Amino acid sequence: MNASLMYEILMYLNSFYFGMYAAFEIGVGVLKGVNLHYDENIFLKEAGILLTLCVVETIRVVLGRKCSLNDRGWQAIASVILTLPSLAIVIYLCCFQSFVLKLEIILSALMIALQVAELIYACIFICTMCRPVTYT
Repeated sequence: MNASLMYEILMYLNSFYFGMYAAFEIGVGVLKGVNLHYDENIFLKEAGILLTLCVVETIRVVLGRKCSLNDRGWQAIASVILTLPSLAIVIYLCCFQSFVLKLEIILSALMIALQVAELIYACIFICTMCRPVTYT
């Protein structure tokens, strides 16, 4: 199993899934803002969190698709590191929003699973990369 290849495949899949996820969250956010009563600045806070997710995840996907883990460049490392804040924001959107729809929970859970799989394969590759080379 080539962990670098799996990470690149997951990044490719994530680039399409995140576009759908972001469009859905923005649409649901507008729908919630129109139909539901939010307290003082809660709606603006949650809209800012969603905007932050869009920016962080876009940067992460662009950096991840631009390079591969085999390059061992700063772009690959930054992409792996940016997974953590992105994962935290998706968990917030899934569990801690003021109003959460069941469909949001399902789509957020899929996004969390995709990001966790990316982290696992990136860590596996980093561990195998640091192992000393043996020649037989």
